[in-house]
Amino acid sequence: MPAVDVSVVTYLPDLAALGELIGSIREQAGDIALHLLIHDNSPNAAATAQIERMLAAETGFAGIDIQRSEENLGFGRGHNANAERGRAPYFFVLNQDCVLEPNALSPLLDTAARDDAAVAAWELRQIPYEHPKAYDPVTLDVPWVSGAATLFRRSAFDAVGGFEPRIFMYGEDVDLSWRLRAKGFRLRYLPRCAVVHRTYKFAGEVKPLQILGGVETNLCLRARFGGQRRTVRGVLRLGLEALAPQDFPGRRMGLIRAGLRFLKHWPYFYATRVVPTAAFTPIFAGRDYEVRRDGAFVAMRSQREPPRPSTPLVSILIRTVDRGAWLEEALATVANQTWPNIEAVVIEDGPARSEAIVERFRDRLAIRYRATGSRVGRARAGNTALAEARGEWLNFLDDDDQFFADHVEVLVDAVQQRRVKGAYGLAWETPTRVLDRAKGTYEELAYGTRHRHPFDRLALWHHNIFPIQAVLFHRSLYERYGGFAEDMDQLEDWNLWTRYTLEDDFVLVEKTTSKYRVPASAREAAARQALLDRAYRDALERQKALRFVAPPLEIARLAEAHIRSQSTLLVSSPAVRRFIGARPWLARLAAWRGPIVRRLKRGRTVL
Repeated sequence: MPAVDVSVVTYLPDLAALGELIGSIREQAGDIALHLLIHDNSPNAAATAQIERMLAAETGFAGIDIQRSEENLGFGRGHNANAERGRAPYFFVLNQDCVLEPNALSPLLDTAARDDAAVAAWELRQIPYEHPKAYDPVTLDVPWVSGAATLFRRSAFDAVGGFEPRIFMYGEDVDLSWRLRAKGFRLRYLPRCAVVHRTYKFAGEVKPLQILGGVETNLCLRARFGGQRRTVRGVLRLGLEALAPQDFPGRRMGLIRAGLRFLKHWPYFYATRVVPTAAFTPIFAGRDYEVRRDGAFVAMRSQREPPRPSTPLVSILIRTVDRGAWLEEALATVANQTWPNIEAVVIEDGPARSEAIVERFRDRLAIRYRATGSRVGRARAGNTALAEARGEWLNFLDDDDQFFADHVEVLVDAVQQRRVKGAYGLAWETPTRVLDRAKGTYEELAYGTRHRHPFDRLALWHHNIFPIQAVLFHRSLYERYGGFAEDMDQLEDWNLWTRYTLEDDFVLVEKTTSKYRVPASAREAAARQALLDRAYRDALERQKALRFVAPPLEIARLAEAHIRSQSTLLVSSPAVRRFIGARPWLARLAAWRGPIVRRLKRGRTVL
């Protein structure tokens, strides 16, 4: 029987919410020995007594241990205190405002038991708002794990001394994660195991304590992991932010106090600095850490909510040409999907050379494979996949592209909620340097979102506004309009979308759910672009045969919407705002724009 220490740190908890958390843990017990460890940081003993009374009759745990400290130890020290009282091989850290999804713990422990000893932690997906940090969609390795809901291997947790006691709250999970990685450990994200985390009252909520606490920890982590140059940059950034106009009351003084607390702790964090290794190089992104995906507040559905209208079969259509290593990674990202009803259809353009790779996925994925024997081209291979598909919804995935684990779930939710026949997510364009084509080894040099255009039929007639793997579409479109034009070998997907959207709108979901590769080499990129340019002229010629019928007022509406979208892109583009927001020094300069303009206007009035 596996044993787990479940660690919860409380502070003046809402007893009803805490009861939900305890109940969600208890229902997972089964043949798991769960030891519940609670450390209460509340300022008075009455809160602890209430927790004890609530759990007095609890019988679903192998043991319950509740302790209280005379002072508020903070998040990390509270969990460390729990860890000192536990003995189980796994240490499960949970926030007091979480509720485990049904049947989350058993597959979590099964994965942990199978994983290599080098894996130190397994993070659960948070619902309704997934943390937007990026992860490897193939291996599910993640750069850091959230303290809200993560299972730690006890031996690894103890090997690095647990959470940093000098970080009171916010960012202590990043510090622990980076110390684990610096020791050679791996961290994994398990999106199929989820927890409801009620940390935001509404999408986009600004939480001052999180911002200010995060600023202080960011500086401490720069001192420990980033070296002197990054630390100085962080301090300078803090100074500029303190001078900028406030976006919430008390922000300026809060930032100053955060800076002063950092200066007090700086000698300690500098003395305990961690040197990067070949396998671990920390990334500071302004006040944040590592690379982030767009779409932090795209809501995900909990299993405890009313069920979806349906869970239709989704067919993922993969064309491949003797690129086994790439195909294996693409299939792994399909097998990792959170959507429960998926099939993969793999069509090999040419001799059957990838069948052995497909066979390795049969225990994880409903999958069918067919080789054409001789080369038939991308378009005909795609049509073969369409003909083989059984799903109500269809989605192409080229063998060198990848899905993040929630890609299908996000898009199915979108089409069901909006009642449309197609949806597309944001996708990272990923310049990639191929190191060994046969082995599929490569280096990804950057991540950028090139296509972020809301659905606009007129814009789509001019140029493709979504990459092929980003789009989920209903099979009725294929049945009505057919598949690819088989005499096209480039931009065949653009031609397909122009036909599929003659009468049906698609909808954009502003979350990064996939990535596609482009050559990093300037020579290869230029050759690729030359092919696309020739194909573009041919695609435009084919559009002359299309007919779009609509009332005059609808045509006027389309034209007006198109003009508005283009003027937005050129004058007040959200892309420009995102560009500025991703560069804190530009964001701070932009923050002065309003006060300066108002001052100049007052000056002109006086004159």
